[in-house]
Amino acid sequence: MFNGINIIGPVFGEFGIGEDVRKLAQALLSLNLPISIISYPETGNFVETNRSLENYVTNKFVYQCNIFCMPLIETYRFFSQYGLSEFESRCNIAYAPWELEDWPKEFSFFGALFDEVWASSLHTLNAYKKSLQQPIYRIPLIVENSDKSLLKELSQKIKIDRFKYKFLYVFDSNSTFSRKNPQDVIRAFQKVLNIYPDIALILKTMNYQYDDQKINKILETNSNIILINDCLSRSELLGLYDICDAYISLHKAEGFGRTIAEAMLLKKPTIVSNYSGNTDFCTNETSFLVDGKLEKIAPYAYPFWQSNRWFSPDLDSAARQMLQCVSQPDTRSSKVEKAYRLISESFSNQAVSKKIDDRLKSLSINS
Repeated sequence: MFNGINIIGPVFGEFGIGEDVRKLAQALLSLNLPISIISYPETGNFVETNRSLENYVTNKFVYQCNIFCMPLIETYRFFSQYGLSEFESRCNIAYAPWELEDWPKEFSFFGALFDEVWASSLHTLNAYKKSLQQPIYRIPLIVENSDKSLLKELSQKIKIDRFKYKFLYVFDSNSTFSRKNPQDVIRAFQKVLNIYPDIALILKTMNYQYDDQKINKILETNSNIILINDCLSRSELLGLYDICDAYISLHKAEGFGRTIAEAMLLKKPTIVSNYSGNTDFCTNETSFLVDGKLEKIAPYAYPFWQSNRWFSPDLDSAARQMLQCVSQPDTRSSKVEKAYRLISESFSNQAVSKKIDDRLKSLSINS
């Protein structure tokens, strides 16, 4: 077994990949493996406020094994900056998120830096398998909400208590509006609002530059839609989940879908696109699935858009699922309980750590 693990990634970041890094670190510590964290990139267009693992940040490559917990393009940027010195004579693993159905073949050489690649979902695994020659294994992300707290002050501030039923969508605008697709969430919500005028849609984002004039106009004229454009602490964000009634995501593609899984673990019903990484845990038994179709990605709408497709949710299907979620409490409760059981059993620290341990032992033996 390796004598310890170097983790490379944005450990302080208050966003999805930052949480992935922190959960990976906690998993390795639970396996009694020493860790050294290299905070990378050192700066970026994200907020760095989570200092929970600061004592493990050495920015030194102490151990025999590296796990790069970041997109493949970021690991190649790391290589471009630092060269081969931190890769040589070590086992190198890419724990790399990816959202689209194909990893571009012209960038398959990125994989040559690694002994193997870990994908957090079957969707990502299949995308990598088409282009990369390295061994690829599915290692899900850990989903645990142990630091939840209520957000009573925020609840009062945004005045959502007056609404009978509250839908929530959480996304980072830096992950692109085009992929996260809040526009269709708003359109579907407006269809439901015609039937239930006392419902609300909470859009929790950050890094939104108010450059979508259509959304701005809707926000100005519809008091049932509330935008929170701010970076919340981890406990505050989970508190926001807690005071809402349902979670909705009409994304065009997700590598995993952490926010959806977190909502499930908080026993919130989920209305979601029936596509990509979240379908590992979003089924007809656990979620209100929204139908749609695959379409070509518009030029420059997302990195590596060429020859790739993503999901276009059907707004009538989305509205029907939202209505069913509100009006059928027995169906809602059944899905919530099954979703909670699936996430708590299959995506816990204990379950995922076992998979990580198996891979590291195998690599250590073969090194």
